[in-house]
Amino acid sequence: MSYKLLLIFTTLFFQWPNVTKHWKSNDAPGYCNAIFEDFNGKQDFKVKLTKNEAFVFKYSATLTKGTLHLAVKSNSKTIYEKDISGTITDEVRVENPKGEKYKYTFTANHANGSFDVRY
Repeated sequence: MSYKLLLIFTTLFFQWPNVTKHWKSNDAPGYCNAIFEDFNGKQDFKVKLTKNEAFVFKYSATLTKGTLHLAVKSNSKTIYEKDISGTITDEVRVENPKGEKYKYTFTANHANGSFDVRY
């Protein structure tokens, strides 16, 4: 097997678990939503703030199959984590006195469902 063919095969093999079927989403400052089937892997989103201030991270999610995990993190620590099952609506207030950058990540394994995030 040639080196190039081996490289292509290895790249495709290790990317295969991160395939998601029927992903539909909207992402704008302060808002993001998605509907998905067989979501595998993880999806990162940046919290887009206009200034260094506290914010309320509000989300709702529905999971009908598989596993789904949400994490909200700053550069220095994890602020919030939740394993999602069924239908959930929650919020967390995030103080931001140092003007840190934040992101939220959904990690899934064969998940069907949706989420809606506002901040």
